[in-house]
Amino acid sequence: MFTSEEDLVEAALTWKRGDPFPLLAGSSLTRFLSLDDGALPAVVTTPRVGSVVSTGGEVGRACGRLLAVATERPHLHVPVEDVVRTVGEQSGPVAVVALADELENAGDWPGARNPRAGVVSARTPASLVCLVYRSLVPEHRSSPGAFVVTNSFHSDDLSADAVEMDELEALYGTRHQLVTYHLHGRECSVGLPDGVICGRTDEGAGFLGLPSLPGAATAPGPLVPERPLPVDLRVPSCLRGEGCFRADLEEGQRIRAADLHAVLVFSQSCGAVSAGVSPYPEAVGIGGGFLEGTAVAVIGGMGSHNAEPGAEQLLDRGLRAGLPLGEIVAEMNSGQDGARGGLAMFGLAGDPGLVLRYTGGPPGPEPTATTSSALERLHYLHDSVIPGCERLAWLEVDVDEEPLRAARARVRALAEEPDRPGLGEDVRVLDDEIALVQEELIARTAAKIQRDGADFLGDASPAFQRMARRAAPCTSCGTDRGQHVVLRHAVDHRLTVQTLQCRRCGDVWWSTEEGEPTLLIGGRVDTDADRAAPGTLTRTVTNTGDRTVRGAVGMAFRAFYDPPVLPVWHSEAVTVPPGGSHTFTASLALPSQGARPDVHSGFVIALLDGVHLMSPVILRLS
Repeated sequence: MFTSEEDLVEAALTWKRGDPFPLLAGSSLTRFLSLDDGALPAVVTTPRVGSVVSTGGEVGRACGRLLAVATERPHLHVPVEDVVRTVGEQSGPVAVVALADELENAGDWPGARNPRAGVVSARTPASLVCLVYRSLVPEHRSSPGAFVVTNSFHSDDLSADAVEMDELEALYGTRHQLVTYHLHGRECSVGLPDGVICGRTDEGAGFLGLPSLPGAATAPGPLVPERPLPVDLRVPSCLRGEGCFRADLEEGQRIRAADLHAVLVFSQSCGAVSAGVSPYPEAVGIGGGFLEGTAVAVIGGMGSHNAEPGAEQLLDRGLRAGLPLGEIVAEMNSGQDGARGGLAMFGLAGDPGLVLRYTGGPPGPEPTATTSSALERLHYLHDSVIPGCERLAWLEVDVDEEPLRAARARVRALAEEPDRPGLGEDVRVLDDEIALVQEELIARTAAKIQRDGADFLGDASPAFQRMARRAAPCTSCGTDRGQHVVLRHAVDHRLTVQTLQCRRCGDVWWSTEEGEPTLLIGGRVDTDADRAAPGTLTRTVTNTGDRTVRGAVGMAFRAFYDPPVLPVWHSEAVTVPPGGSHTFTASLALPSQGARPDVHSGFVIALLDGVHLMSPVILRLS
């Protein structure tokens, strides 16, 4: 135990394995000593991946060397303006060691060019060497498992360990392996409705010539700083001598982050990790506050942070897998292999080579495969199936838009909780509901055809413009008398209509599918039937696409009489796998006497995953 920086630096620069670890008296060490009635464990040399880069003065160099020697890693000491470049040039994880205020001139987050970098920094020489020491004995007097602090209005409030200040009492006496703060905040604090956790500590907070805690929250009016306030910093009211910005709180409702025990802290608040880029004075940063206590590392949001759903699961999975902290944070930011790195950007204040023993609660289900397939299905329903159904309102289709609006709302609700257990099952239920909407739509449309007849384009015909036409064989009569025509709606450009026209058969099929057709109704347009034994009508629905499609197929003839004398409309649910087909069979039985031996027009219609199909039927009734 040393009392001067000079003696500490001298001992650190010659320290080797087996020597007593040099420490400097200070409040951070006092907090760590309180865990075990003043006893401290010996450092055991353990190799770690990567390298160590230190910067700043002799204290930073000495602490960097201590960490490097104890973990058998190479060590570089560089000027602060070269830190970002040097760290980016290293091929593996890099632990950047420095006093916090010496990183203010780095110009950027030291790990800006190395996703596996972490910053080992503290506010005073005593705090920094104590942090290095804690990083070498991270599990000392730790309690297995995790502790979660959240707000009462968050979705995890019922499962959290604390949602109000009184419930934080456990963190004063127990050092959990992982403490998660799912709280809103800014760089200097995180808040609960009835309190605030502050990043300030006894040392460093008065660097503007203003009082340090306690007392600043109740300071008697503005104080004059010893020097002008930095123009490039956001200086909170407490450093101006005007008390805490949470004026609604009593002094006892403000607590220091340093007084809350933890091994690893995970915070989804803004600016929880901010070395080199903090807009607030380092002396009040919330991440630095935790590291002035017993924490060895903080994983937290950088800058303006949007809480990332599922980040806790990625962290939990990485800890259970025994990954170094730098690898875990890199995965959380990667956006690859199912790990979402969007507006949320996480940083690591701590040693990226550190592997923590973690024995949390029962592991959650592996979300990646299920979540990925469920989200892909939601994307398909949202971007293809539902809009395909909605666009049919332009055509001669009896569309009820309310169930489709409800389905869209359901898609959005499910997408807001992508890592929630049971998402896959909920998406399957929604899939069933949308299939049912299509079944009901085809049933209504078949009934409408029986009542009013049908024209595929209907009154919207003048709004369609021909985009392409080419010769094509007729799939009904088998000759080369066909034309494949592509039309597009002049207003809704995503409403594409394709049709096969034959100079002999007339309309052979219609489709609203975009691009090369993968869904087709096949069969001869002309169908013979005898009044004495009408028989059946068949059509083959073919799916040459790469996904299963669902919906319905139906048949209807225009009824010129009431009751009808031609076959009554009929529809059925259909599921067609990729590369598969479905044979639709409908009875041509005549419901009553009176059908003339003549040529009668009918239609086979289908709606499959938002694609509307029609196959005209010419019934040659004898």
